[in-house]
Amino acid sequence: MAKKASFWFKLVFLAALLVTGCSNGGGEKATSGEQSNQAAATVASTTTTQDNTAAAAAYPKTIKHLAGETVIPQKPLKIATPYIAFVDYLAVLDEYPVAAQGVATIQRNFPVLSKRLENKEIADLGMEVDLEKLLAMSPDVIIAANDMKDQYESLSRIAPTVILPQAGDWRETLEQIAQVIGKEDKAKSVLADFDRKSAEYKEKLAFRSQESVIFVMYNEKDTFTTWNDGRFDPFYVGLGLKRVEGNQAQGQLSIESLAALNPDHLFVINNWQTPIAGGVKAALKDNKVWNSLNAVKNNHVYELKDPSLPGPMALAKIQGIEDIMQAMGQ
Repeated sequence: MAKKASFWFKLVFLAALLVTGCSNGGGEKATSGEQSNQAAATVASTTTTQDNTAAAAAYPKTIKHLAGETVIPQKPLKIATPYIAFVDYLAVLDEYPVAAQGVATIQRNFPVLSKRLENKEIADLGMEVDLEKLLAMSPDVIIAANDMKDQYESLSRIAPTVILPQAGDWRETLEQIAQVIGKEDKAKSVLADFDRKSAEYKEKLAFRSQESVIFVMYNEKDTFTTWNDGRFDPFYVGLGLKRVEGNQAQGQLSIESLAALNPDHLFVINNWQTPIAGGVKAALKDNKVWNSLNAVKNNHVYELKDPSLPGPMALAKIQGIEDIMQAMGQ
């Protein structure tokens, strides 16, 4: 570590020295701020080049996955994914596929990911994946989910194909995708930053540690969907949130059952398939059972427009801790 730190210090110093020398040789003398910016740009460019070179040198590589093993001959530049959730992971890794499932669906319903996709050229394979369109894009690699495992041979005839779990642990999936595309260091950096922020936010939210929290999705006919399968552990455990006592339900929860749980804080996630016009608080403002909830009476109901929070996606978790901190940190 000491040698590595010394190397980077020398690189920064050398870049700054070169900039200073060039500016003193003629013309106007660069300001200290300009020198600093130019030095930083030089270091960033050098770092990117070295990272790309190191990543390219790691190929060919053999990837073990749910359908066996696949050899990736070289660092893929044209990535395709016939699984909508993997677009999320690629965006977190600052990679954007040439073709993907459900691009239009993302743009209509998932505002956080959609913003990341702005001005990106991505062919939409549709929700029912169009294999002919996928073939036409000539990808270098295909990252698919196990819902297409039975089409592995067909996909492999188009490009080297890797099959990953649809709903695996989000951290593991991020690292697996990073391995395929040669961005292992980026994945490590993302996860380290997530853990650092989680620890910071947990400390800031300590004053809420005895106040119960539940996450639900509102459906029609005054019912809610709830989960207790661990998908919210990055928030309950990572941020130190208190679970609602007595919540044994998995699936549908009536408004009366929700009132019996009576959470102190209620996160209501937008149901993108059946969105509620005007939001849940407006829809239920005259409902006596709803108005009896502690969260409602204390104005601790938080409506989340993006429906991806319950999903097994990296960006959903990364944005999730920001949304929770903003809501409960007041």
